[in-house]
Amino acid sequence: MKPAQQYHLDGVRKVFGRGQVALEGFDLKVARGERVALIGPSGAGKTTLFRMLNCTIRPTSGHLRIGGQEVADLYGRSLREMRRRIGTIYQQHNLVPRLRVLHNVLSGRLGSWSLLGSLASLARPSQLETAHRALTDVGIGEKLFSRTDELSGGQQQRVAIARVLVQDPDVILADEPVSSVDPSLAETIIKLLIAISDDTRKTLLVNLHSTDLALSYFPRVIGMKAGVKLFDTATSRVTPELLQELYSGHAPVNGAGEPYREPEHRRTAV
Repeated sequence: MKPAQQYHLDGVRKVFGRGQVALEGFDLKVARGERVALIGPSGAGKTTLFRMLNCTIRPTSGHLRIGGQEVADLYGRSLREMRRRIGTIYQQHNLVPRLRVLHNVLSGRLGSWSLLGSLASLARPSQLETAHRALTDVGIGEKLFSRTDELSGGQQQRVAIARVLVQDPDVILADEPVSSVDPSLAETIIKLLIAISDDTRKTLLVNLHSTDLALSYFPRVIGMKAGVKLFDTATSRVTPELLQELYSGHAPVNGAGEPYREPEHRRTAV
């Protein structure tokens, strides 16, 4: 039976070169299938946290457990398997522009293929049906054979999401997934991620620059500032005072990149 907790961080600290402290005494529990948004000003440590959650970097001290496993004990094959179970969507899509869309989507399977199988897929793509189904799920099934650099920014972000669908991880981490798309598409992308999480029961953690998207679509919000967790609470309990403290010296923004204003429906809800 799988542990109920997807993530369990206890007193995590991360220090980079020259003593730069990126995270300090960070505690976090995320249950399987939960949806969580992280907000906070630039330099708060959100991306560092995500790099830790997808096992790209390790804590300097403290404990990080994923699905009950201590990450510090994972090496080689066991570490690669853990990474395969975590899908990450980046701000920069990390696609190969000159490849066709299907190649970029099927790269989500690289963690499950042998080297020979990966090379063979470049010459003669396999699992076309899998790639097409994933692209259809994100609304661009007709782009299967298109060159990736011919797509719009929003379409490329959908390709990145389809790549994660093909990977079929337990967790989806989305690090600023809408900051490089037109504001009118940002809400659509967030709704798509939530629909995928609902349909597949995958754990979803999203790092958002837009405060209103976080408060409108996620039941739980974590506020980070200067490497520490300022609050971790239900969305309904996020008050203007909490946001003012979180962004003191910085201006919180909405999905259009404009100064955040408390939505009318929330002014009387708190």
